[in-house]
Amino acid sequence: MSFDSLFYPFFLLIVVVLHHVLPHRYRRFLLLIASAVFYASWNIPLTLLLYGVIAVTYCAGLLIGKWSSYQKRRKAVVSAALVVCVCLLLYFKYFRFLMDGISSLVRLLGGRGEWQLWNVLLPVGVSFYTFQAMSYVIDVYRGRAPERDFGYYALYISFFPQLVAGPIERADALLPQLKAERTVTENDRKEAYRFLLSGYFRKIVLADFCGIFVDRVYSASMPDGSAVMIGTLLFAVQIYCDFAGYSEIARGSARLLGIHLMQNFARPYLAPDIRTFWRRWHISLSGWLTDYVYIPLGGSRKGLLRQITATVAVFLISGLWHGANWTFVLWGLLHGLLVVLCVLISRADRKVIKSRFLTICSTALTFFCVTLLWIFFRASSVSQAWNLFSVLFSRWNVLEGIGILQMTWQDSVRLLLSVAGMIYLPYLTAKNENPRYMSQVFLLLAILVAWWIRLDSGTASAFIYFQF
Repeated sequence: MSFDSLFYPFFLLIVVVLHHVLPHRYRRFLLLIASAVFYASWNIPLTLLLYGVIAVTYCAGLLIGKWSSYQKRRKAVVSAALVVCVCLLLYFKYFRFLMDGISSLVRLLGGRGEWQLWNVLLPVGVSFYTFQAMSYVIDVYRGRAPERDFGYYALYISFFPQLVAGPIERADALLPQLKAERTVTENDRKEAYRFLLSGYFRKIVLADFCGIFVDRVYSASMPDGSAVMIGTLLFAVQIYCDFAGYSEIARGSARLLGIHLMQNFARPYLAPDIRTFWRRWHISLSGWLTDYVYIPLGGSRKGLLRQITATVAVFLISGLWHGANWTFVLWGLLHGLLVVLCVLISRADRKVIKSRFLTICSTALTFFCVTLLWIFFRASSVSQAWNLFSVLFSRWNVLEGIGILQMTWQDSVRLLLSVAGMIYLPYLTAKNENPRYMSQVFLLLAILVAWWIRLDSGTASAFIYFQF
């Protein structure tokens, strides 16, 4: 059941109404059932995998807490739990990628590497809920008290608004909210409506519309450089609106239940440098990798060489986390190298005078670099990515590019109006005492019209991060 399906608003309404009328002691059972139904709507058998991860990490947490005086046992338990989670990811997400790599190596050495591999169905959201479960086990090992109530722990992992695409919540932030006797205030409802309007506008009005032209560019056999540039810019808008839209719908859905989820995006394309971009983009994943990979590897505390090694390792993991393809590995590696370059520059120019002009130039350069690297993210293979880069910097024919995009003047007007609406959205979702009701009505109408258009034309697309 996707957020942008016709059924989800009715599903959410039923859950919210029942949550309102039920006493506090029954609410967790309601949310547990709702979360199970939500996930099972994709694949019932794979729901067992979700609850298998929940059971393993719940038991691991109890054992780590019980053996507080036995360090070796605690290490063995946390290691076993992490190995189980990582092995699940390796099998369901990276099996074919690993086998293809081994097959290529065998052929390189002169052997026969043609193997018949079975297809492995990727469980939706597996990267998100395994990372959330892993963070809980590590936190308990570091001293957090384990959650003894299995129901609340299961709800913490499977809470449906953030189950399949985050944000990746920490136990200290989400568990106390789930256990508290919540009262949904009028302000909660107002904020929820703003998040829902903003999220659906980003996804349905902007992301899906941009995706039509992006698909045309990336499926063209011989794309023109101008078409690649426009398509890549539109993909930058698409992926931001798609994922930020999901995060806002998740925050709005949870807010209607009195739950505050963390902010996952904070105007990342206005970041003045690549390090700041990663503090603002997919904030929950960046924070997870910082706390559980970067800092344990030494971070910035053990010299420049260790910091560079830890940074590159984090971004390689980030690239692989996004998908089992060499394009994602290159995308992560290049981002890591840009961050390293940023670190080296900041070390060399500690006394540089900051000015508004330099900040604007730095922000524009950061956006340019991030946008170009989206080519690796969107391309289906490394060879396609290099081909797109080659035509981007060599062959331009604007008329040919417009022909590839097949964009009419009506499409151009709609796109400009939608982008203008996207720029306004942060002001809509910001806290204020005087909500702009007419703006909300306009956004609602735009969403309904776009929803009707895509249903009529069949242009709906799944959230991009569902594949991760």
